[in-house]
Amino acid sequence: MTIKKRIVIWYTIWMAFLVIITLLVLFSGGGAIARREAIENLEEAVNDAAEDIMVRDGRIRMDDVSFYDDGVYISIWDNGSFFEGRFPDDAPDAEFRSGVLQSPVGESGTWYYLDLEIADGIFIRGAYRSYDMGLFVSSMQILAFILLPLVVILAAFGGYIIVRRSLKPAEKVITTAGEIAGSDDLSKRIALGEGKDEIHQMASAFDSMLDRIENAFEKEQQFTSDASHELRTPIAVILAETDYAGGYTGDEEKMKEALSIISRQAEKMSGLVSELLTLARSDKGTLQLHPETFDLGELGEMVLSTMEEKASERHIMLSAKTAPDVMIEADQGMIARVMINLISNAITYGRENGWAILRINARNDEAVIEVEDDGIGISREHIDKIWDRFFQSDSSRNSSASSGAGLGLSIVKEIVLAHGGSVGVESILGKGSVFTVKLPLKQSK
Repeated sequence: MTIKKRIVIWYTIWMAFLVIITLLVLFSGGGAIARREAIENLEEAVNDAAEDIMVRDGRIRMDDVSFYDDGVYISIWDNGSFFEGRFPDDAPDAEFRSGVLQSPVGESGTWYYLDLEIADGIFIRGAYRSYDMGLFVSSMQILAFILLPLVVILAAFGGYIIVRRSLKPAEKVITTAGEIAGSDDLSKRIALGEGKDEIHQMASAFDSMLDRIENAFEKEQQFTSDASHELRTPIAVILAETDYAGGYTGDEEKMKEALSIISRQAEKMSGLVSELLTLARSDKGTLQLHPETFDLGELGEMVLSTMEEKASERHIMLSAKTAPDVMIEADQGMIARVMINLISNAITYGRENGWAILRINARNDEAVIEVEDDGIGISREHIDKIWDRFFQSDSSRNSSASSGAGLGLSIVKEIVLAHGGSVGVESILGKGSVFTVKLPLKQSK
C-alpha cells in the first residue's frame, strides 16, 4: 500500500473517530443541559407566579399572572382542588410536595412538577412536559446519522486531495531517482525549485549528494587517466632502456648509461607512487601525523640548504628571511615536505638566473610561510586549479623537462589542511608567484 493511501485511510479514520466522540459528548451532555434548562425555567415560572399571587383571610388574589410561559403550565390548587390557571388534561396526578421536583409518568409521557405552598393547603404547581427535550435529542440523533457519513466522505475526499497535492513533488523525486539509477548519466538533477517543506529539502539534499558523487566520479576518472599517463612514460622508458642495454652487454659505458636512465625513471615512479599513497591516505582520513614542537624558521633554513644544488643547476639564487622563535606543533617531516615542494616548484618554474625567497614569520596566532619567485607565473583562469591533482597550468610548464606529475601542490594542500592550516597563492603571469601557507602557532602555557 502506498504512503498516500495509508495517510488518507488513517486521516479518514481519525476524522470519523473525532466526529463520533463529538456527537457522543453532545448527546450525553445535550440531554443533561436541556433537562437543567427545563428545571430552571420551571423554577423561574413558579417563583414569578408566587410573587403575583397573594392569600389574605383565606382568599386568593392574583395580579396579572401568566399561566403559560415557555412551555411551563402554572396552576393554583386549594386543598387538592383546581382553583385557577392552566393544567393539561393529559397530565398525570401527583400529590403536592412543596419545593420538591417530581417526575410523574402518564399516558402522554414524563412530566416535571414543581409545587410551592403559599398558604395552608394552597399550592402553586408548575408543570413541564419532558417530551420536548426528548424530541430535541431525537432530532439531534437523526441529524447526526445523516451528517456523520457525509462528514466522513468529505473528510476522505478532502484528505485525498491534500495528500495528493502534498506528495506530488515526492512522485517527481521517485521518477527522477529511478531515471538516474537506470542510466549512467549522473548529470541529471531532481531540481524541484524553491520550497521550504521536507520534500523540497530532501530533494535539495539529494541534488547536493549527486553533485558530490558526480564530482568525485569525474575526479576519479581524471585521476586514473592522469596516473596511468604519468606511469606509462617511465615504464616505457625503462622497457626501452632495458632492450637497449641488452644489445650492448659488452659495452660497459652503454650499460652504465642505460642503468642510470632506468634508475632515474624508477625513482620518478617511486616518487609518484609515494605521492599517490599520501593523497589516498588523506582522502581516507588515515594520514598519520606525528606532532612535535619545533622552530619553523630553523626548519626552513635547513630545507633551503638542501635545495641549493638543484637551484644552482638553473642559476637561481635562494635566500631566506625567517623570524626567530616561530614555534609550531606539527609533523616536522610533513612540514619539511611542504617547504620542499614549494621551493622545488619555484626552482622548476623560475627564470634562469632568477631568484626565490623563503619567508617565515608570525602574524597574530598563525605561522606564515611564503615562497616567492620571479618565474613564469600563473594565468588568472588557472589560479584556482593549481591545487588540483595532476594539473599543470600551461604549456610552458608541461614542456619543462623537469616538470613533475602535477601532484606537489595537491600534497602541500592536503598536509596543510591536515594540520588545521590554509594555503593561498598570488601570481602575475610572466612576473612570478607568491605561495602562502598558514599554520597555527604553538600556544604558550
